Amino acid sequence: PLNELTYHSINATALQHAKPGLQLINISRGSCVYEGAVADALESDLLGGYAADVFEFEDWILESKPTVIEPRLLSHPRTLFSPHLGSAVTSTRRDIERAAAEEIVRWRRGEPFNYQVN
Repeated sequence: PLNELTYHSINATALQHAKPGLQLINISRGSCVYEGAVADALESDLLGGYAADVFEFEDWILESKPTVIEPRLLSHPRTLFSPHLGSAVTSTRRDIERAAAEEIVRWRRGEPFNYQVN
């Protein structure tokens, strides 16, 4: 999850301690990875490659967030991106839809939610 401890936990300092040539893949939350630091690490050949299914600009809860994907990442030859499809498998989507429907039923009955966030 994205919180104070995970926000930009992969940053310039963390990447400097990584094994040279590391292949970094982000499928967690976009803002767990500082995309600017990743671009710097790719340009300096510290990182061997970067792939992501999530991006910093997707984290709507953050007041200060980028509005685009780091342009240097988009143009770098050692990057690969997918359009946030990590959960796009039939069984996962069914589970999400079932859980949402069950929460609506609980709400209609006046019962507490199982998956309440705040």
